[in-house]
Amino acid sequence: MTSTFSCSAKNNLGLKAEKYVIYASANQDSKYLAQIALDQLQKHTNQKDIISLINDNEIKNNKQKYIQFLVEQSAKDDYCIVHDSDKLIITVRKKADGIWMIHQLIEEIGKTDNRFSTIDLPPSTIKFITQCENFDFDYRDPHYSNNLIPGNALILGNNNVDLDWGIWGHNIKKVIGEINDSTIFALIDEKRVKEQFSFSSPVLLEHLTQYILNYFGNGDEKAYHFMIMPRDNNLVCLCEECKKLGNTKNNATPAVTYFIQKMAARFPKHQFFTSSYNSTKAIPKDTLRENTGAFLSTILLKKGVELNLKQAKTAKFVEELKAWRDITPNIYVWDYSANFDDYLTPIPVLYSLQKQLQFYKSQEVKGVFLNASGYDYSTFGDLKSFVSGALLKNTNADIDQLCTSFFQKYYPKNHQLLSNYYLSLEKSFALKNQSYNLYGGFDEITNTYLDTEAFLEFYNALEKVLRQTTGAEKERLLMLYTALSYTKLQIAYHQVTGKNGCMTIDEFELKLNPAINQTIEILNNSSRYSDLNKYKEAHGEIQQYIDFWKNEIINQKLENEIIQEKITILSAPDSEFENSKKLNNGLPGYSKDYHQGWYISSKDLKIEFPTNKISGTKKMKFRFLNNERHGFYPPEKIEIWSKDILLKTINNFDSSSALESVEFNLTLDLTNTDKVKVLFFRKSLSNSKIAIDEVRVLN
Repeated sequence: MTSTFSCSAKNNLGLKAEKYVIYASANQDSKYLAQIALDQLQKHTNQKDIISLINDNEIKNNKQKYIQFLVEQSAKDDYCIVHDSDKLIITVRKKADGIWMIHQLIEEIGKTDNRFSTIDLPPSTIKFITQCENFDFDYRDPHYSNNLIPGNALILGNNNVDLDWGIWGHNIKKVIGEINDSTIFALIDEKRVKEQFSFSSPVLLEHLTQYILNYFGNGDEKAYHFMIMPRDNNLVCLCEECKKLGNTKNNATPAVTYFIQKMAARFPKHQFFTSSYNSTKAIPKDTLRENTGAFLSTILLKKGVELNLKQAKTAKFVEELKAWRDITPNIYVWDYSANFDDYLTPIPVLYSLQKQLQFYKSQEVKGVFLNASGYDYSTFGDLKSFVSGALLKNTNADIDQLCTSFFQKYYPKNHQLLSNYYLSLEKSFALKNQSYNLYGGFDEITNTYLDTEAFLEFYNALEKVLRQTTGAEKERLLMLYTALSYTKLQIAYHQVTGKNGCMTIDEFELKLNPAINQTIEILNNSSRYSDLNKYKEAHGEIQQYIDFWKNEIINQKLENEIIQEKITILSAPDSEFENSKKLNNGLPGYSKDYHQGWYISSKDLKIEFPTNKISGTKKMKFRFLNNERHGFYPPEKIEIWSKDILLKTINNFDSSSALESVEFNLTLDLTNTDKVKVLFFRKSLSNSKIAIDEVRVLN
């Protein structure tokens, strides 16, 4: 945030007054804000008569505080505050920022005037001293569930995809409905295909125009953003009109740009964005209109560390960004701030986010969509929504202070416990200077940002303070505690045995730690909460995860005659899979999540284990993931060897099954064998992988 005017220390005047008088100026937007200010101030006090609204200045009274809100779209600053002994004048460029400012003001008044209760408002992040400021980003959208609660985005001063976008992502198909005219669809190999659009089509242009007029108007009341993107594939229309515009087999940019320019000309008050993605990666040749822009994804950039031009992918991103900026100043980035395969294990993202936002600002980025847990609950998501929103306004904001003030406001009895734990996460991860995986499994998590001992200490402390906490604070803590029970189960599952594991070993059999049942029941309370039903972005339903524990672990007899033997990996292991313990730890893998319990190999897998303590005919069981989307298939063939003798070959696996996992059983005489080698040959497909959860030997 840049300041264009500041004040002297003596201008740091108090806000408390005997009465508060709001007066409106002539323009309609200013009158609107004055009414909002009146309504919100009265909402937060039982003494309604201490607030009044007038249209003209009255004779000054030193017991009254005069407050005026002005909306001036041509102002050079996002907001200006002029505060003297009896008057507070707040000028904003955008009406929405005025609403944020009203709630900031009420929160500040409530700190010194106990006639106001502001328990429902977030901590304020500005001081009402004479100053003028510009936000570091024009568009600011932290995509957490807290920001998506109706009303919250305006109170927090954030943008919100539900409020600000008429079309978001690849959703043109959804908004225009069914159209019988085939000319709206792409011409591919001389055939119209409904999987892609023809952006030179006047019919498509007319239908989208009518959609905007019907639902959003000309932009006189409010200006909206519209994303104009092809459908999510690489198909490009090659009809005569699109080819004349410049389309080629792999490049739809010319026709998409033509379409955007047409829409931008028709609706000069709305904003239209394209994206550097798939068939629109090529940069338009001509300068775009003033009310157009481009979205660039940062998915290839490191997360959790400071960005710099010495990083090859960062340098390439900046090069692309500069090329787009030559044709439009309106560059937004689609950034990321979560582990999308684990929303519930606490992840420290704020320290690194600050550094990355500072980097984007230095590259003249104008807006940030911060993709996080979206509509799903994530642990500390309420904190991150608040802090990231503040950082998007001012990238130099004090994160520790923001976190502390947030916890003090919403967890007054237990704020110290929460602040200490969360900030210790941030500090310890920052010292590692290590990036995190946007789709990381639990092994990666514990190797990067989660200290399991510190987590369990915090989890147990939460359990204790819950007994002594009441009201809204208890409800917030209980939801957090419920969500964190997923992480406690993950620790138990991945450690298997030991003081934090879920099992003990009794000869060849696993026995359940009884405390696990209690943790599962705590997690089962997630059904009480409307947004706490997933632990990850895709196919992460908590109830299915609980069912896995109950049906495949708790209610099963888990035994393996080689559970205490060492399996040696003879082939080259993948990164993170040097340790073979998953192959005989006794626990099944979770078939809906390849991170959970599966040993993964992107090459043919060769293993060896001792059998000198085993004799007679035994059953041998293997179970493999069968997930085409992620490239996991049962092996094409399995060979079992002992002393250079081929004991058995198996090659009748069926990967066409709809099952998420495929199990195969065989019998084998292990008499007089000291060691057994097993070779798993991958299916002969590009990028195919084997995921096996257990090599099980049974009577």
